[in-house]
Amino acid sequence: MRTEWIVFDFGGVICMPPPDHASEALARTVGVTPAEFWSAYWPDRAAYDAGTLDAAEFWSGLCTRLDRPAPDPDRLDLLVAGDLAAWMHLNQDTLDLLAELAALADRGVALALLSNAPIEMARRIDEQPWARVFRHRVFSADLGLAKPDPRIYHHLCAQLHAQPSELLFIDDRPENLDAARAVGIESLLFTDTPTLRADLDRTRATGSVR
Repeated sequence: MRTEWIVFDFGGVICMPPPDHASEALARTVGVTPAEFWSAYWPDRAAYDAGTLDAAEFWSGLCTRLDRPAPDPDRLDLLVAGDLAAWMHLNQDTLDLLAELAALADRGVALALLSNAPIEMARRIDEQPWARVFRHRVFSADLGLAKPDPRIYHHLCAQLHAQPSELLFIDDRPENLDAARAVGIESLLFTDTPTLRADLDRTRATGSVR
């Protein structure tokens, strides 16, 4: 069956990992080093992405792990804003590729976004002009589910009114790709944009993507 949808991840594909200056700014807000900050950041991130923790709970938990006081409302606002800014350093090569693929939409292949993102990040992405290339944007926090939970891929297919075999999914995390393949979605590992271009060209050559 031919691909009808190319589905992109956001973090690590459209955006780049937070640069040093963003890490340092967040760590300063908490009062720790960047290494200490990131070690405390990840344990609850999946729950924050899935919407089972809100921003106050996520950041309070992080501060507790670092033996720092829970953030007051002003510092919480700074942390949320700093986190959003940290993940908004975009990969221009990927944005260029998205624009090229969107220009080919008349060939019958549309673009969608599937991202693990807390509610604040989801709404920030929705506001971005570049996000308009996606006919559908699916975010973990809106569903209460996060990749690699297989249910999120089933929800994606239902929202796109497509069979799994009609999707091509691009992500930078092997565990997310493995979960997508397990439900029948063809997937490509993102390492960099030139490699993705070559992978897409090979996929087109097989006739599975128009």
